Amino acid sequence: MPLDKATLSQLPAFQGVSDQQMIDVKQPEQVLLFEQQLETLNCVGFDTESKPTFQKGEVQTGPHLIQIATPHYTFLFPYSQFQQPALKALLANPKILKVGFGLKNDKKLLHKHQLKLEGLFDLSHQFKDFGYDNQVGIQTAVALILQQYLAKPHRVTVSNWSQQPLSLMQKRYAANDAYASLQVYLALQKIKNPSD
Repeated sequence: MPLDKATLSQLPAFQGVSDQQMIDVKQPEQVLLFEQQLETLNCVGFDTESKPTFQKGEVQTGPHLIQIATPHYTFLFPYSQFQQPALKALLANPKILKVGFGLKNDKKLLHKHQLKLEGLFDLSHQFKDFGYDNQVGIQTAVALILQQYLAKPHRVTVSNWSQQPLSLMQKRYAANDAYASLQVYLALQKIKNPSD
């Protein structure tokens, strides 16, 4: 039975990344940390954020931010860093799964920025065993699998993701979206393969 908002908000808050674990990628040493984190991984949490369009016929120029979550950090790549070779290599690598929710649109949008996206694993369709025939969003998935509430304040969701610098609230929201995807994926793997 689908969870309603009242039930969701009664759950303990999602235990996301700390501010120290959010890396706003701008410096070479941050890129180096990103590369080091990827050396032993076969999956990462993945998401993008775009400045919303409100007018009919307005062209979507996003995404303006790419989020990559590892078990220890979430890396935030603003638009100015999209051509970073380490990021491009990860996105195009089919051997490292990019796990997230509603990823079909991301692939199309990133293609506009000459970014190849391979190895996608869309979590939206993984909840048939839980009685959900339709797509499931990240908030419901976090509640179902992790028994936690992932807050998604509307004013942050529809904020201007093309601005730099992003606000701390935007960074936390973006970092935890990707990190939550990774945590849901890892928890699902444990449910499916309990002996691992």
